[in-house]
Amino acid sequence: MGPDEPRYAAVARTMYETGDYITPRLWGDTWFEKPVLMYWLAAIGYALFGVGETGARFPSVLGATLSVFFIYWCGRRLFSRGTGFAAALILVSSLGFLALGRAASMDMPLTASLTAALVFFLLGYESEEGPRRWYFYCFYAALGFGVLAKGPIAILLPALTLVLFLLWRGGRHEWKQWHLEGVLVTILVAAPWYIAVTWANGWEFIQVFILDHNLQRFATDTYGHDRPFYFFVPVLPLMMFPWTFLLIPALRRRFRKNEQLILMWALVPFVFFSLSGSKLPAYILPMAPPIALLCARELCSETSRLFKLAVVLQALLVVAVGVTFGFFGEAINVDFAIAPIALVSAALVLAGALVAIGMLLPPAVLGGFNVVTIGILVFAITNVFYPRADTLETMRPWTGKLERFVSESQEVILYKPDRWMEYGLQFYRDNRIQKALSEQELAELTDPGGARLLCIAEDRLLDELSTSNAVEVEVVETSGNQAAFWVWRLP
Repeated sequence: MGPDEPRYAAVARTMYETGDYITPRLWGDTWFEKPVLMYWLAAIGYALFGVGETGARFPSVLGATLSVFFIYWCGRRLFSRGTGFAAALILVSSLGFLALGRAASMDMPLTASLTAALVFFLLGYESEEGPRRWYFYCFYAALGFGVLAKGPIAILLPALTLVLFLLWRGGRHEWKQWHLEGVLVTILVAAPWYIAVTWANGWEFIQVFILDHNLQRFATDTYGHDRPFYFFVPVLPLMMFPWTFLLIPALRRRFRKNEQLILMWALVPFVFFSLSGSKLPAYILPMAPPIALLCARELCSETSRLFKLAVVLQALLVVAVGVTFGFFGEAINVDFAIAPIALVSAALVLAGALVAIGMLLPPAVLGGFNVVTIGILVFAITNVFYPRADTLETMRPWTGKLERFVSESQEVILYKPDRWMEYGLQFYRDNRIQKALSEQELAELTDPGGARLLCIAEDRLLDELSTSNAVEVEVVETSGNQAAFWVWRLP
């Protein structure tokens, strides 16, 4: 889905098929937007599951699984078995984490690396000198994998967090216990690929990856992701839904030193990316694991007034989401194929149940209710929304339908495609496509002798082609709001 998934999947396929695991390439051209870890893991996915969506999403599934494990382990070691279990449940049932856990992107491998780094740091921080060294070495190794996942940001975010942590603690000399010689481990993990890709491609890699897609992306909106500074304020509650508001009672406590670090680890990505010139919802995904730990602490505590306030706010969010999707779904391009009044009624019933449970029963009961609710929601999305999105927002349905008209080696033309259409069909047809951005370009692609070519376009574009003086069309198949048609040049 979207323009990014098929491109990342295609880069990984090129690595898998050519055996060149140094230089990322997209359809023959070098592709230095992102580092290499996701591509390596996707190549392993292709080897295990075949070249397709499952293999391409293997890195995110693996990263999400590791994140849940590390959070459980951390909660159990630092607090209690119940806290670890609650933190794992909160993380795995957070809506944004669930969604990004099945997306072919770099965000989940980065999040898994930073989560592992946080956990190893916390365990080292709490340990005696003997095992402390090895926990910190693992911390630095996790940072190295983060650099391979998404670049310098995997160093910058933890560095800012730890500096602020020291300032908060007032312990100017605590850093001496962090075994800084472990930075060599980070270098050993990350540097070989960076050296190899720079050696193979020279200044082009430095210019595109470091200067353009790191410094310029942060400082400007060159890549079209300009958002207001408060962009993540509504994104965070939706990403951590239905748990975000548990942060309100969680913040009332006096934090111990390890909880101070957990809080800082969550806050820094939010503030840092709010100041960035480019903003996307997935940028703050590394906040999810530490937030899950903080919320789990509250879920395992006694009911408080702030807890009840958090439950009311969660209920209001449920109503707001129901009203938005029910009555304004078309405006935001979301259609659940459910009557608006039914969607809003369900939201009101759910909100009422939340308030009743939160006011009358222990917090752990609310936690169980949230998990069951999210399970039902995921089931509904998987069986109602995804099939519709598969038809309307992906090119996958065409993979079987086109076989009746063209062979795998023949090219298919896309007429005035959106980026997700172009990149999606490129992946499914192994780049055997061409695109035409005007009637004239479409006519030039056709054979003057009158031979027909197969073309795909959105339904709304067929009207202009039906009155064209340059080409003739014959519709032969439809899928969602798209049509496949034969096209040939008029004499």
